[in-house]
Amino acid sequence: MKIEDRDLVRLVVSGETGAFGRLVERYTRRIYGRVLSVVRQPEEADDLVQEIFLHAYRRLGQLRDGRRFSGWLLKIADNSAFRWRQRRMVQIRFEQLLTTEWPEHAAGESEAEREARMMIRHAIRQLSGAQRDVIEHHYFKGHSYAETASQLGLQMNTVRSRLQKARQRIRKEMSEMTSAEHTYDLTAHDLQALYWALRFVSGDESRPILQGVCLDTGGRIVATDGARLLLRTLEGTEDLDKQVILGPGFELKAPRAKRATLSFEAEMATFSTEGEEELDIPILDERFVDYEAVIPEAAGIRVRVTAGELLRAINLISKHLDARHPTSATWTYLRKVEIQISATPGSLSLTTSRDMGYVLREGKAGGMVSMDDAPWTGVPYWRYTTSVESEVTLDDAPHPFRIHVNHAFLSDVVSGIEAEGPLDIFFGDPRQCLLFVPADHPDRKALLMPLRME
Repeated sequence: MKIEDRDLVRLVVSGETGAFGRLVERYTRRIYGRVLSVVRQPEEADDLVQEIFLHAYRRLGQLRDGRRFSGWLLKIADNSAFRWRQRRMVQIRFEQLLTTEWPEHAAGESEAEREARMMIRHAIRQLSGAQRDVIEHHYFKGHSYAETASQLGLQMNTVRSRLQKARQRIRKEMSEMTSAEHTYDLTAHDLQALYWALRFVSGDESRPILQGVCLDTGGRIVATDGARLLLRTLEGTEDLDKQVILGPGFELKAPRAKRATLSFEAEMATFSTEGEEELDIPILDERFVDYEAVIPEAAGIRVRVTAGELLRAINLISKHLDARHPTSATWTYLRKVEIQISATPGSLSLTTSRDMGYVLREGKAGGMVSMDDAPWTGVPYWRYTTSVESEVTLDDAPHPFRIHVNHAFLSDVVSGIEAEGPLDIFFGDPRQCLLFVPADHPDRKALLMPLRME
């Protein structure tokens, strides 16, 4: 009886490492054929297959769904073959450079060949002046050791020694550039921003694009689930030249490390922090939603509050939500709060009440509804409000201005933007989003959709 991949994965993760051998036997021929089609060298393919299975074994615990083992392993194989081909191309171009003069631009040169040539040129520029001189005379001008020594006024042994050290230095520089070409260093602030962005992704499997975090050019990081959106910046990815979407399934605990690295390959990213295991993250081959189109201008009703005071009010009202709103067979409860804005005196208030937030359970709305089992039946009416002193600009809006929001989303928006001082909140049409912008960090933005319960 054949054991399914997911069962073997579960056995390995639970400690029965011998079960991984069954997976190796099952997939070795397929992985070898896939790798050989790229590297074209049987011995290299054999070594690469061993590396692929070792890589998979070390990161098997990161595979959330064992049923996807086959596709996950194939992606590892493709990425490994891609890296090998990139390194090999650089090596070939380096050998060509050291045997014949290499023009600045070769006719019919591919993009990959151009990148390899530029990488080698960059490595040569990192040499000392003395090393560049012997490289130029011997390799680019075609001078012999004796001619190079005569031209530069050196001993032959000195020329040999400098050429050897120059070649070693070039190989080292190229090796580092090949491995770090798409690697970005993240600071502690970057890690904090990434942590909060991951809190905003969607769990809806029917909308995979919203399950990912978007790293956009200019260092922007964006996440949205359709009801809220967070826009932050990452200093470490400011040089990113194209949009990358990480996910789904990328999880990050509250960051403790001060630094991390994020490396991109063809279909996979690797996230590494000091002293912790690396995480492999799939890259979505799609374009992210047009988030800039939904961010409104900072106009309309403006309320300036102190971020810490607003969080205090959010935490205070939370004690009056679930605990004081029991459900029944007919009614369910949503964490709904009302935001009220008053200009005289300037204040922002959060309110809940005995019957605020209740909706009929699915399938109940079309039939006769009895109020006998309503959770609030027999409970004296109550209302709880907590307020924050604010600077308010209402313009022509109704006074006072009211809007309903999801309390948990409101808490995440204010926390995720990490404002330390004044926080501006812009309210537009009641059916449009609320815009949150810290006064001291205008590059950070958060959106929250009003809660509509029709």
